[in-house]
Amino acid sequence: MKRKRAQGVKKNPVFSVHEGSASYSVPEKEIITIDQSGRLVLPKKIRNSFDTDKFEVRKTDDSIELIPIKPLHSLFGILPEIDMEKIYREHNHEVEMEDAD
Repeated sequence: MKRKRAQGVKKNPVFSVHEGSASYSVPEKEIITIDQSGRLVLPKKIRNSFDTDKFEVRKTDDSIELIPIKPLHSLFGILPEIDMEKIYREHNHEVEMEDAD
């Protein structure tokens, strides 16, 4: 059975992007639509190219950019002297103390 392409999405050539140690291929151009609620859906190939579900939205004079925000877990090990579990515990304790007030 042949799958139908999602309405509003057009395929275009792919090029490679190399950023630091990451390398991935993304379509040169994808055309997507925004629904009545203002939502847009990134095609699965693009979503899977980034290890995140959060993006910074930047508006320029004539365009909108989505900048992927690296998830916290991707930073583990970069600064080995930092005990992230301790930071999480201290943060949770501070939140509990604030809520108790």
